[in-house]
Amino acid sequence: MSSDTFYIEIRPLQDDTVELVCTTSTAGGVNDYALTRSFVLMALADGMPYAGDNPTPLQKAMQEVGGPTPPVWQESFHREHVDKFIASTELVERIGIVTDERAWQEGRFRDEPDSYKKFPSHQFVLRARVTDPRYLEGLTPGSSFGTTAFDAWWDDPARPSRAEMAAVEARASRWFPPSKKAASEKKAASKKAASKKAASKKAAKKAAKKAPAKKAAKKTASKKAAKKAPAKKATKKAPTKKATKKAPTKKVPKKAPAKKAAKKAPAKKTAKKTATKKTAKKAPAKKAAKKAPAAE
Repeated sequence: MSSDTFYIEIRPLQDDTVELVCTTSTAGGVNDYALTRSFVLMALADGMPYAGDNPTPLQKAMQEVGGPTPPVWQESFHREHVDKFIASTELVERIGIVTDERAWQEGRFRDEPDSYKKFPSHQFVLRARVTDPRYLEGLTPGSSFGTTAFDAWWDDPARPSRAEMAAVEARASRWFPPSKKAASEKKAASKKAASKKAASKKAAKKAAKKAPAKKAAKKTASKKAAKKAPAKKATKKAPTKKATKKAPTKKVPKKAPAKKAAKKAPAKKTAKKTATKKTAKKAPAKKAAKKAPAAE
């Protein structure tokens, strides 16, 4: 088992900025990671060639403040000197957080050719900025190396905050054992299917709620029409209007016997005439009575 804590790949970004892609080794916990400036300084120094007689700018500057072998494993050294070399660090991401350490260890060390693929190591990406671009000289882009670096000064005030660490962990990917991975994928698929069904049911319920309202509106309209319809028919076929047209009271004055009696009234006049005629016939008798003495 190696004493290296991490395996690092160098990815340059800018003149004074570099990314360290770190793979967690088996020397400590399977999900260990580091993020302080003290870790970056130690890691960069381990990634450079042996100093010897031709040290890199970073190695030379460290020797000037810490001697031929700077005590980078001591917290006091970093408290006093780390800000001369490393300006800042940023935890970019974590990859493949192991959820079952026992299952991972059992599978990782099996004598199988694809065990490293089925049981990959945890990784994290750390971005670091140096105070002088020359301090990155001696590093080969894309090179990989092992390091014994660690967070010698954990309480560094320039360290990423706990909130930033939690945010990175929340969006990190995770490793599950093969059997549990299939189960988790099934659960995820079932959850998606359930959410889709729930969404479709909600849509159906909304549509069902809206549909009766329209039908009810139509029914109420038809009911109103049905209520109004008899009134219209009643006005058209109202018996009262027929009664006024065919009322017997109108025919009675036409055939009234009173009018006929008025037409037959001349009978009275004839009676008067006949009476006068009779009296006229009787009138000469009076004259004759007056003329009788003249004959003596």
